[in-house]
Formats: sequence, structure tokens, C-alpha cells
Amino acid sequence: MTLGVTIAHSQPFAAQQRQAVFDNHHNKPHSLLAEMSNQPYTFDNNAQGSVPQLSDVLGQEKSATIALDALVRSEQLMRALSGDSADFSQGLTLLLPTNDAFQKLDTVPEDLELVLKRHFVPHTVTVQEMEKGVTVRSYERLATLRFTHSQGKVFVQADHRAPAEVKGAGVHAGSGTYFLVDTLFV
Repeated sequence: MTLGVTIAHSQPFAAQQRQAVFDNHHNKPHSLLAEMSNQPYTFDNNAQGSVPQLSDVLGQEKSATIALDALVRSEQLMRALSGDSADFSQGLTLLLPTNDAFQKLDTVPEDLELVLKRHFVPHTVTVQEMEKGVTVRSYERLATLRFTHSQGKVFVQADHRAPAEVKGAGVHAGSGTYFLVDTLFV
């Protein structure tokens, strides 16, 4: 199976697009993606007309382009977002870090894939569960995520880090749901 990801610049012409392709034998795209922000993404893995997956809808999230750039570099995480990972057979909840989360850091972590795995939960977590204060483990049990509800807002605390606000009611797709957070769980 091959996953395709197209970085589409604001120009609508195919000649002005670049494509990164993942295959079963490589962990990195054949062509590296140079842009870290401000470029819209088009994920091209829904060719069969099925229900859109997270990988299909995330490309519209303009406030998280840095995280999207890091995600497309990880075959394992792209498979999860595409609904093509047995590790996420019970659903997927993604706490997607915004560009503001990255701008708060002095330096970008070396192993960004490992950091982003802390933002993936290998099952569905609903807003109602978050409001009730559920505690879950992130992907590969890299972090314990504790949700709280206060003054009409939902917060998540990764291990013993400061709580971060969970923004919105979530964006749903066939493979899961994503919420925005303005903190990286480093």
C-alpha cells in the first residue's frame, strides 16, 4: 500500500504541487517537505470515495501546519490518521498541537514523532468523557493524559506538565476525532 500526500501551494495548477510518497519499506518520504508552516495540505488517500478519514480533513486545519508537516514525515502516524493501523482499531483521538504550541518552545524537539505520539490516544475519547475527568494513556503509553473541566472549558494535563486547554468540540472523521491544543507534550 502507498500513502500519498500532496503539499498544495496557493497556486491551483498541478505543476506547482509537490508530492511526498510513503511506501511499506521506508519511514521517510521520498522527497522531503521543506515548508514548516503557512502552506495548505491536501491529503490524497481517499480515492475510493469512502468516508473521509482524519488524514483527509486535517489538511484544512490552518492553525496547525507545523504539526501537519511533522505528521506527514511519519508513516506510522499517517497510517493511524488514514484508518489503516491495527493499533487504532478502537478509534483515534488526536490532541493536535497548534503552531502557537511550537512557537512557545526555544527549540523544536529532535524526535518530533515521539513527541507527537503523546498527542495520539488509541481509542475514542468524547467531550463528555473529557468533561467527566477521564484519564487515558497516549499511544505506546508514552504519557498519561488527565482531562478536567472547569468554568465551561476542558483541559488536558500530560503527566505532570501544566494543563492545556482543549479547544472546540472536536472535528470528526471516519478514523477518529481531533481537538486543538496550544501546548506540546514534551
